[in-house]
Amino acid sequence: MYTSALVFSLGVLASVLKSKGLWLTKAPDWGLWILRGGWFLLSAFLAYMGLAGNSLPINSPGEIFLTLGWGVAGVSIFLELVFNHRLPTWAISALTAVCLLFAAILKVEMQSQHFAYKPIILIHVGSAIFAYCILAAQALNAFAYLLQDHALAKRQFGGIYSFLPALVPMDRIGTQLMGVAVWMLGLSLIIGAVDWFQNLPNIVTIPKLILSLITWAGCLILLIQRRRNQLSGAAFARGSLYVLIPALIALGLSLPSAK
Repeated sequence: MYTSALVFSLGVLASVLKSKGLWLTKAPDWGLWILRGGWFLLSAFLAYMGLAGNSLPINSPGEIFLTLGWGVAGVSIFLELVFNHRLPTWAISALTAVCLLFAAILKVEMQSQHFAYKPIILIHVGSAIFAYCILAAQALNAFAYLLQDHALAKRQFGGIYSFLPALVPMDRIGTQLMGVAVWMLGLSLIIGAVDWFQNLPNIVTIPKLILSLITWAGCLILLIQRRRNQLSGAAFARGSLYVLIPALIALGLSLPSAK
């Protein structure tokens, strides 16, 4: 995992050098190709873990961070292919490297399936993790939007601002990402709530459910207001960063104990 994190870190460096013109101008964007290649390698590794353990690779904190890194990189690649919108490669590579670093620290080991007695919980956890990946990608998109908005207001076009996409596509993609997050997190909440009602004495999961509900409600309110033009693009971007806070706390409470 440390090696994988280093590879994605090299992708960050290559992307920055390319954007600053310090790389051969006609050379391929090696940062982007490192991100793509790393995602395929992570896909193969996660597939091996899932097939060997007969479960989704979500049975330990290390596996969850590994899956989060894979998901964030996958969302970025999907946006580029489907919407022709590329999130800053250096930012996606950096976030993926951080996830892999956490996975390495927490150690990724083959774990037994925790949800064999309730297979539907796999859908609950899987949809929640996917929603968190979407929210992380949107947080990066929102942060880039705010930076670019600040640059245009101050008429600053060099430095880090030269790495950022235009405001209009970032705003459009942001609402689409938020819509997907609402549906995925809503599905996870429905399954989690039904499971909780079947085990009412279990009060351990209440804080996680409440924080997830707060996250979902915040995302839904932001999405509705933005689509009704009741929020500016900058306000929507700031709200996207705010809803990430309860989402991260809920994710922390959801991490299983490592064996």
